[in-house]
Amino acid sequence: MKIIGLTGGIASGKNFVAEIFAQNGAAVFDADKEVHKLLQSDLTTIAQVQKHFPESFIDNKIDRKILGKIVFSDQNKLRILEEILHPKVRQNYLQFLSQAQKECKKLAILNIPLLLETKAYECDYVVAILASPSIRKKRFLARARQLNPQNFAAEKINLAKKFDQIIAKQLSNLERKNQADFVVDTSKSKDQTVVQVKSIIKEIN
Repeated sequence: MKIIGLTGGIASGKNFVAEIFAQNGAAVFDADKEVHKLLQSDLTTIAQVQKHFPESFIDNKIDRKILGKIVFSDQNKLRILEEILHPKVRQNYLQFLSQAQKECKKLAILNIPLLLETKAYECDYVVAILASPSIRKKRFLARARQLNPQNFAAEKINLAKKFDQIIAKQLSNLERKNQADFVVDTSKSKDQTVVQVKSIIKEIN
């Protein structure tokens, strides 16, 4: 079984690329979904978050937006949250790999936001998912409009600033490309993205 790590900045299209791999028989591990499940239903994780970030609790539940705002602006608090979450995500990842091997999967896909930054996951191949910052910004704003159409007009300027702040902290397209074995350009049509991913699958297999 070959392990393929996906790397891409915000709104680059990682989830769509992961979905294409899944539709072609690959097992997919989505770190963001794992974190969401931990924050929603893992009692140990919830207790630790409540201890360190009590202000993120609303109606006895973790408000992920509030938690995100807290750690986004404070590196020390981000490190604390990562120390809570990363070991559990890693444990779930190892269980995922074991299950994928039992199912005789040829490809295991790691959809992990900080794949290159943390260097915590070994891969046989790295796929960089790239699109220009301007295209990604349009996608980011379009997604925000879809999620909250009523407040979008009032929040558009703040959302644009948030995107700029996020992208400034992430690796550049060139840095990702230089560390990758394959590149998927998602700036074109979805059909063209599918063709690129299928070509990678064919080459690896």
